[in-house]
Amino acid sequence: MNQKTENYSLKTKSMYGCGDMYGGGAFLLIGLLFLNYLTDVVLLSPALAGSIFLVGKIWDAISDPLMGVLSDRTKSRFGRRRIYFLIGILPIFFTFAMLWYPVMSDSQTGKFFYYLLAYILFNTVFTMVMIPYNSILPNMTTHYMERNSFTTVRLMFSAVSAILSGVLPMMIINGTGEPRTSGYLIMGIIFGALYAIPWIFVFRGTWENDYATDDTEFSVKSTYREFGLSFKNRSFRLHMGFFVTGQTAIDILTTLFIYYLTYCLNRGHQFSLVLGVLLIVQLIAMPIHMTIAKKWGKTAPLKVGQTIWIVALIIALFLKPESPVFLIFLVSGLSGIGSAASSFVPWSILPEISDIDELITGRRREGVYSGMSTFIRKIAQAVSVFFIGIALDLMGYVENAPQRPGTITGIKLLFAIAPILFILFSLFFASKYKMTEEKHIILMEELSARRRGTGHSADKRTREICEELTGISYENLGK
Repeated sequence: MNQKTENYSLKTKSMYGCGDMYGGGAFLLIGLLFLNYLTDVVLLSPALAGSIFLVGKIWDAISDPLMGVLSDRTKSRFGRRRIYFLIGILPIFFTFAMLWYPVMSDSQTGKFFYYLLAYILFNTVFTMVMIPYNSILPNMTTHYMERNSFTTVRLMFSAVSAILSGVLPMMIINGTGEPRTSGYLIMGIIFGALYAIPWIFVFRGTWENDYATDDTEFSVKSTYREFGLSFKNRSFRLHMGFFVTGQTAIDILTTLFIYYLTYCLNRGHQFSLVLGVLLIVQLIAMPIHMTIAKKWGKTAPLKVGQTIWIVALIIALFLKPESPVFLIFLVSGLSGIGSAASSFVPWSILPEISDIDELITGRRREGVYSGMSTFIRKIAQAVSVFFIGIALDLMGYVENAPQRPGTITGIKLLFAIAPILFILFSLFFASKYKMTEEKHIILMEELSARRRGTGHSADKRTREICEELTGISYENLGK
């Protein structure tokens, strides 16, 4: 196992953070182009295309919980988590490229099952790598704000990957000429390599100053019992609330962006440029959100950023094809501020959720929470894309053709109003989350005392904080 003293250098944070080139880029690229690729390039019906995202999650409901628990129980000379970074390098490349292999059969059934299989394989590899990745930071450092710093660097890599994944694919596809199917495959190969290679550096640059491997029973039944136990954690329930609603808002935005620009504003040719503005602003916003979090608390960026995002979506509701281009860029940039906050806050908070869980269970279960968070993220995307596919069908959407006025109005309303509703829910849950740096210090002191066997006799203030964070009476903690 690569175990060493805690290292907070920029090089170390960068080697850790570059793993989110995959996490931040792959899902964005799929969200932006995959549904459109299925409907408009390989000519799969919108309902079947949307169903791929939803049906693929049936397997995720099995694989994500299993991987979370397996990650907590893995024993290897490289540690509990790092071994999966090494194993995943080649599968990351091949499964991403598979998504973009053109199946031009006349059979809707044949195309559906190929892309469903490719999507399931992609999600399985994503689960195998990203759940240990999301779990490892609490094992690397216990410092409240250093975790925030590691997460900021990670999400800046995510934002860079998002820029590349949002801007370059259409340039590659359009630059290869006809048939466009070959352009998509070339793009898939290039980005498969981009997502796979950084894991060499993640493997070499991370470590696990870890507690003992969880040796409790491992079975399918126990796995779901472990996940059910997570819901006893009040802070996790709130975290899940603002995480899933914020991610759903992002997924709706990214999936419908190309439809909104193409059919509502007649600006489909500017898609890469407009998206580039959003993603560049996301990158710039990350260190700003970190500064806000340091000064006013970890949920403050969510409250500021998502409020700005609501303003952007209201403006988008009133834009027309003749609207000045700077207004389109304004909507894109303001949306970037809000969507950056929606990504930054949940991932910066996730490590402390595991600390709170240790107070409840007496065990370190980072993998369980990582598995749950990864599953929620993928479910949010799948459900939103599924319903978008159904909605497009109901609106009378016809691929590669002018749309009826009612369809255009429907796309605009779905693009602007649906994210606002989810953002409001996200803000509500964030307002209920009460962790601060002072409370985290008290929490860690209580955990240290319990590990030494001297806990369970805290003062009134410590008891109140423990009960507030866990939602469980102090006397029942650790039982």
